[in-house]
Amino acid sequence: MNTRILVAAGLLVAATPLSTILAAKPETKPEEITVTAVPLGDVLQPTQVLTSEELLLKNAPTLGETLANEPGISSSYFGPAASRPIIRGLSGSRVLMLTDRTSALDASALSPDHAVAIEMLLADKVEIIRGPISLLYGSSAAGGIVNVTDSKIPKDVAERPLSAGVEVRGDTAAEERAIVGRLDGGMGNFAWHIDGFDRKTENLDIPGFATADPAERSVDEVSGTLPNSYSDSDGYSVGISWVGDRGFLGASISGFKSKYGLPGPEEDEGGGDPVVFEGAFLDMDQTRLDIRSEYSLQSDGFKAVKFAFATNSYQHKEIEPSGEVATTFDNDQWQARVEAVHNQIAGFDGALGLQLDYRDFSAEGEEAFIAPTKTKGLGLFIAEEREFEWGGMSLGARAEPLEHTNAVFEDYDKIAFSLAGGVDFDIPGENDFTVNLSYTQRNPSTEELYSDGAHIATRQYEVGLLAVSGGRVTTEDSLNIELGLVRTAGQLQWDVSVFYYDIADYIYQDLTGVVIDDLPEAVYTQADADFYGAEGALSFPLWESTSLAPNLRLFGDFVKAELKDGSKLPRIPPWRLGANFVIGPESWKIGLDTIYNAKQSDISSFQTNDYTMVNMSFTYNLDFARSDWQLFLRGTNLADETARKSTSFLAAYAPLPGRSLHAGFRASF
Repeated sequence: MNTRILVAAGLLVAATPLSTILAAKPETKPEEITVTAVPLGDVLQPTQVLTSEELLLKNAPTLGETLANEPGISSSYFGPAASRPIIRGLSGSRVLMLTDRTSALDASALSPDHAVAIEMLLADKVEIIRGPISLLYGSSAAGGIVNVTDSKIPKDVAERPLSAGVEVRGDTAAEERAIVGRLDGGMGNFAWHIDGFDRKTENLDIPGFATADPAERSVDEVSGTLPNSYSDSDGYSVGISWVGDRGFLGASISGFKSKYGLPGPEEDEGGGDPVVFEGAFLDMDQTRLDIRSEYSLQSDGFKAVKFAFATNSYQHKEIEPSGEVATTFDNDQWQARVEAVHNQIAGFDGALGLQLDYRDFSAEGEEAFIAPTKTKGLGLFIAEEREFEWGGMSLGARAEPLEHTNAVFEDYDKIAFSLAGGVDFDIPGENDFTVNLSYTQRNPSTEELYSDGAHIATRQYEVGLLAVSGGRVTTEDSLNIELGLVRTAGQLQWDVSVFYYDIADYIYQDLTGVVIDDLPEAVYTQADADFYGAEGALSFPLWESTSLAPNLRLFGDFVKAELKDGSKLPRIPPWRLGANFVIGPESWKIGLDTIYNAKQSDISSFQTNDYTMVNMSFTYNLDFARSDWQLFLRGTNLADETARKSTSFLAAYAPLPGRSLHAGFRASF
């Protein structure tokens, strides 16, 4: 089946008239999209933006699965309710989750079964930022940034005294029922926002058995269902702002609750407490306060200043099937950030910034594998850019002292330094050629330093860098180079980049072969590693049609990662190739996309077979009674293929969803 699909895609491309592809129309202009996660409007880093219209079709219960098919992006997929983005093979604390420019303030980087505390139903836009400028948000952004923007805090005066929006969606594989509503309004200089959502899913429909190895399957395992994969989430936010001619000051309070099952093989309880629930599950609760301000200074020294502050109360409980609370995780955290944009100096426009972080983390219970840890961080950063006749230049730097204080093991206190530079050359044919070079230092995370015990979610006995006698630890230092070629004008457009990361003292989990408490020992270790790869996309119209706008997009990516001694690393994504065809006028569109994921055998963790995902979509826009409506219908995994992600700790036990039909609508009044 895979061969037939690829051959058909090849014939489709071959049938496209060459003159149509190469014909450049000057009036074809790229859509101007503002990236909010960077202090300057246009810096030289590779950036992807998913707009509200794109999210209508791509929205999934988790941030990881929403972005999983974007070039260079994969996901950790711990079942359908917990999935974190992986950028160019870098995962966990190397990829920073932001909500409107501040940290998500959750525990998702700590373990793959912990969900990101960001609800995609509330997202207005998602920004994916890779390259040198990502270091401005800390050493935790060494792999990249995912910034989810929303409307919790209004930044502009309300256009109407009252407006409303609602979105309803569902699917068949998970029996999803989701609804989100919002109200916006204001009077004079005051603007306000209220939203709320509710999303429920049942156990996931899958093709075949959940457990890959027949020898491991329980006699009670049933084909066609991923047990204990349900979820139940809800939340709200209320925000208000004062908006003036030179800026705004606003605040919001929000709540997020999620209860979801943890799929995977059942533990042998040895006849303990009777089973009340289907399996172990996680119950998460976060309350969050945000304050934002932007002010135009109109002074000789600085143009504007931006301020952001966020604090939370976060707790989640991991609960056994008997209903007994096994472990309680608390994560009280705050972050403050100031950016000052200065006037032009020697031709350079730029911004200076200060970031403060504090985290009080604790875990109590029989599966608490990390002792209580307090973390204090300070970040000083600068970003500069200048335009020339031939293109542009960007420079950036960051210094980040970080202190971890653990209740059991040795404290950690080091300063990480990062430098970055990039040049952008305008070359004939409406092309931009970019060269980005950076040197980043990353301070180890809490789990990398202080893990010491059985981690049931990953089915390993994990030992941190400082949890061993005489443990040695240093910053993870990476020298990164990236080359890119982008064309966003004319009918034939492309975006291609290649990268190489030379990482000294890369932190990874080494399986020692020792078994402790019936679990394999995984010791956090540092060794030199190489990451290199590429991603790219090419789009063009298949034939001339001003009304139907038939467009084909071809894309692909790959990453190779290994230690300097040739040893393989775990959970690296395979190479992928895909094609996406869209046709239709402004009022409706039909889409077909096919994505081939190669076999992944070049890793030290569970090796996965190749698979192909075939999806179709239909959207329809209409105006009705002074309201705007968007209807959508989407079919995913139409071939009902068994697909397992090599990036998942549960690759052997939790395949991706089977064939599913998604439907819903979005309306604004």
